[in-house]
Amino acid sequence: MLLDDINFPDVKYGTKNKEDYRDLTEAEWSPFFGHHYWEVFIFSMSYAFAKNLSPMEPTGKGTLNAKMFSPPTRHLMRSLAIKDTGDISIIKDSNKVVKICEKYSNAGFQEIYTRIKNRPSEKPLEKIFTDMINEVNRDSD
Repeated sequence: MLLDDINFPDVKYGTKNKEDYRDLTEAEWSPFFGHHYWEVFIFSMSYAFAKNLSPMEPTGKGTLNAKMFSPPTRHLMRSLAIKDTGDISIIKDSNKVVKICEKYSNAGFQEIYTRIKNRPSEKPLEKIFTDMINEVNRDSD
């Protein structure tokens, strides 16, 4: 185990988003129903990065315990931070890695929550995800 994994900090998703995270993981109308907060966080982070959204600092203290993030998930977070900064040495500083990921996740979460919450009732939940993924794929071509 890397020392950096031992020192991996808790991850802030923001007090402002706390109720919305709960909605997405507990409401049956959400495609995240029954999933964990960390999964919403990682999807939001990845979506924002892929869509080239401007990172936004989360407000408040809502945090996810570092133990929720498995080593492969932490590697994904490190990879995003490397790509964002263009500097592989960022992986030596988990606090900086997490800060970058928090900002991307917050930016993505705002858009994802709005799209899910305001979706037309006739639109199947799975279609929301496929539409978002297809948009990212189109934008990257």
